[in-house]
Amino acid sequence: MHALIIGGGIIGLSSARYLLEDGWEVTLLEKGDLTDNCSFGNMGYLSPSHFVPLAAPGMVEQGFWWMFDQKSPFYVRLRLSWELADWGLKFIRAANHGHAERSARPLADLLLFSKQLFRQWADAGDMDFGLVERGCMMYFQTEEKEKEELENARKAEQLGLQVDVLGREQVQMLEPDLKPSVRGGVLFKDDAHLYPNALMQQLPVWLEKRGAKIIRNAEVVGFERQNGKISTLHYQLKTQNPKLKTVKPDLVVLAAGSWSPKLARLAGEYLPLMPGKGYSMTVDNPAKRLHYPCILLEAKVALTPWPGRLRIGSTMEIGPINDRILFPRVQGILEAVPRYLPGYLDDPVFRELADLENLRKNVREKVWFGFRPVPADGMPYIGFARKNANLLIATGHAMLGMSLGAGTGKMVAELAAGRPTSVPVEAFDPRRY
Repeated sequence: MHALIIGGGIIGLSSARYLLEDGWEVTLLEKGDLTDNCSFGNMGYLSPSHFVPLAAPGMVEQGFWWMFDQKSPFYVRLRLSWELADWGLKFIRAANHGHAERSARPLADLLLFSKQLFRQWADAGDMDFGLVERGCMMYFQTEEKEKEELENARKAEQLGLQVDVLGREQVQMLEPDLKPSVRGGVLFKDDAHLYPNALMQQLPVWLEKRGAKIIRNAEVVGFERQNGKISTLHYQLKTQNPKLKTVKPDLVVLAAGSWSPKLARLAGEYLPLMPGKGYSMTVDNPAKRLHYPCILLEAKVALTPWPGRLRIGSTMEIGPINDRILFPRVQGILEAVPRYLPGYLDDPVFRELADLENLRKNVREKVWFGFRPVPADGMPYIGFARKNANLLIATGHAMLGMSLGAGTGKMVAELAAGRPTSVPVEAFDPRRY
């Protein structure tokens, strides 16, 4: 049996891994060269703490006011588009307490399961991607955000997660080099992090050594359907003289991230999903050590430390795929860091990055951006498509692609085999719309 996977991010590669283990012949098509997709530039979090979907209570109101702030972490680029209007209406309807409550358990279970699988990968010893299991800190500066995060911590404990609520002095003891300027923080002890660049370089090699065929620079251009299934897939290689190539798979896995809606339409399917641009910057050898990955809650800025480097990232910019960098958003990320972590003001590496005039001149060299696939209700799409019986959809993971990667891949293989899934899949069914 031949499985064809579209997309070489962490979701597609993880799906390939578990389909291989189940005995499938696996071909993976990737539109790029596997050196810089969205899985490379993310924060590397494995985050059971992120059990609240993006379409959460209060997000619509907060997002409206953020629209008027060029430095805000969330922005919708308004335009005349039926897809954007439909996505927006579905997002508004989903942003309520009932949806958040229903989503918490399925998301938490899949996040914990996925982290467990990543630990198995690390323990196997054939890849080294720097898995560290020491939690993630959520910092708050305002009374309002403190109240919100303490409620989040209470819900986390109800879900079985390990949580420590810390005051200002306790936080500063854990980060003696930086002395966070905060009211306090919540340490989610089940969280972990890894170095995504290492994983994304090693996993394709691991797959190819075990028989997977990975075709790089391959653009899917069409499908043929017969008897309710995809019978033939057409793709072109990005060469000087591209030739149309065909393949006749038994199973197709759509794991193309933000490009998934366009490909779904070619197969007669509809996915309410929009690209969400995110930015990150990585600095080498910071003098001040950050001991714990952290999220600066009011600013929605994340920081991840690895040996010899630090990554800073943020923003969710909903709009069409493009290569523009909105500099005010980058500026907003950098200005937030010293407000919470004043120790970085004295770090030469951070001062160089925060030289805004120099950064503006060299923004494309210093700022990475990628497109997160954001579903209308904030819940990933994992399951069989509505109109094609052999099309499995695995996309829409928004900011949780790495966190949910291994678990999604395992569930794809289980669904393909007709086995019960390790985590209930109903909440992620693509046919819910």
